Amino acid sequence: MTLPSLSASDALLRDLVSALSRHPLVARFLASDGIVRNTVLAVEQIGDGRTPAVPLNVWRPDSRLAVDGTAGRLDPRTYSRWDPATQSLLSINPHDAAQLYVNVKPLFDEAYRDLGHPNGDFDESIVRALQTLKETPAVTGEPELIRRSGYYEHADPALRALRPVQKQFLLIGPDNRRRVLDWLDQFAKTLDLKE
Repeated sequence: MTLPSLSASDALLRDLVSALSRHPLVARFLASDGIVRNTVLAVEQIGDGRTPAVPLNVWRPDSRLAVDGTAGRLDPRTYSRWDPATQSLLSINPHDAAQLYVNVKPLFDEAYRDLGHPNGDFDESIVRALQTLKETPAVTGEPELIRRSGYYEHADPALRALRPVQKQFLLIGPDNRRRVLDWLDQFAKTLDLKE
């Protein structure tokens, strides 16, 4: 495949990814500028333990999380806020996504080099992001939250000590986490990425 320059790659990525999924959230992401750069930045931030709020803003739920005020427990119905984002990922076949990635990998490697990685193998960043997400512990029951000025934090010190992206990953709910991790496993296995 003859690839355009990184700065002119949005049209190609829009065509290729929209052939894999017509999900509205995927379409919203594809409508943004800098698709490859935003994807690389998001994966790099996840691997660093940071929440990729800016590059993945289109997937952010419109509603806020709900907490049972009497018990200070997360209301499990709040997990459904993340269903559309999860469904948008699942709308893309992971094997097809891996094949697309292989075909355009030089663009991702270039964007990765631009972030300060002279070796420029974006696979390394993908593996780090997968490891970070997989290291998020499973939680039994609904976690207890403490209200602070403008935000909530976990009452459990072990959960409070997690990296920001892991705390966020807990908030998408156990079912969505399992679905996302299953998809990522299939994607990584298709690419033969070694974790």
